[in-house]
Amino acid sequence: MKYLSMIPFVIITKNTSNMPVFGPLWNLIVNFLGWVMNQIYMFLDKIGIPNIGLAIILFTLVSRVIIFPTSLRQQKSSRMMQIIQPEIKAIQEKYKNRTDNLSMLAQQEEMKAVYEKYGTSMTSGCLPLLLQMPIIFALYRIIMNIPAYVPSVKKVYETVMTSIGGSEAASKLVDFANNNGWSKLLVGLHNLGLDDTSKYDVTAIENFIIDFLYKLNPSQWAKLPEVFPSAAEVINSAAIKSSEINSFLGLNLSTAPSEYGFVPNGYWLIPILAGLSQWASAALMQKQNSGNTDSNEQSAQMMKSMNIMMPLMSVWFCFSFASGIGLYWIASSVFMLLQQLMMNWYFSKKSNEELLKESMAKANAKRARKNLPPIDEKSVEERIRNIQSKMEVSEKKRLDVIARQSVKTKESNEYYNRNAKPGSLASKANMVRLYNEKNEKKGNK
Repeated sequence: MKYLSMIPFVIITKNTSNMPVFGPLWNLIVNFLGWVMNQIYMFLDKIGIPNIGLAIILFTLVSRVIIFPTSLRQQKSSRMMQIIQPEIKAIQEKYKNRTDNLSMLAQQEEMKAVYEKYGTSMTSGCLPLLLQMPIIFALYRIIMNIPAYVPSVKKVYETVMTSIGGSEAASKLVDFANNNGWSKLLVGLHNLGLDDTSKYDVTAIENFIIDFLYKLNPSQWAKLPEVFPSAAEVINSAAIKSSEINSFLGLNLSTAPSEYGFVPNGYWLIPILAGLSQWASAALMQKQNSGNTDSNEQSAQMMKSMNIMMPLMSVWFCFSFASGIGLYWIASSVFMLLQQLMMNWYFSKKSNEELLKESMAKANAKRARKNLPPIDEKSVEERIRNIQSKMEVSEKKRLDVIARQSVKTKESNEYYNRNAKPGSLASKANMVRLYNEKNEKKGNK
């Protein structure tokens, strides 16, 4: 589960109005984070450094601060699991080879009681991560489509879109991309709305064109006036502005490292740093959770594989997509690494007793709001003993039934196989004869 917050969700569908399509809650999250991104960019613009790279880094920092409480809660849950795991593992071991429904229910009840005894629950470690998921999706959605959420950036490309003919320029731009081998620019844009003209209105097509223009790198901007010579002046002016806002440490954030093929260049720093920062973050998280007594050879091997695969995935995705995505990925991993160091230091100062005390206090406060009595460790342990007693009685009854059935089977075999060698043809014939005689006697009665 801990890897969920580290996985890049780079394939996000878009609707025609550059807005999310996943419902009101999704819209609320994306719109709020989009507003945050716009405020950051406006602040940078006011101090004279309107730069998408700096905006992305600050935006990433703000987003990590927003989800920090859920990360802290998840880390605390992980530490609590290390404390209670010996008891949980003992219960699992006790029911290891018992797959009947009664045993499975008893195991679940015992585990539930143990969690309750420590003031936690089975789902406490998953909920914080699930809460982070909509935010993570929203972050990538915004980073991939800055103009939709930053009006001052959108205006740069909107001016070009208007000067080249608005929605009427869509077909020329599609040919421009395909004829120059830049079909990747059209990914996710439905051929600028030309895939289905009945589905996309003028506004949608214009928004697709703005998205398309935002993806252009300097060399592609330089060729655009050849297609629209009458708008050359506007295009060249926008190209200069686009280069200014997308330039970060000498790299253009709209350019993907893959555009230069496999020839080493400065853009390779993006995927390399993304992979290294991802690896460092994963390694630190694994170190923090290494004390989990539930670890076994299989899970340890899986963790090791993930620590290799995730950084490699980071390298590949950041090599394939615009460098702005890679910059966000690096910033996110670095801030996550710093956050993990802070949490490790914080929890290193707390003993298990302190954590248990805090957990119990929080659980009892929650129970008080529901008019429930506080957790009583003795009563919980008594409940566990009652569950075990019921299981012992149930198991005794089950064994008694098996024993009685064994006796009946033995008596039946002895009756039907008397005076004959067991398993022989004679014994089988004798069995049929005795069976018929027995039934005839019953009929006469």
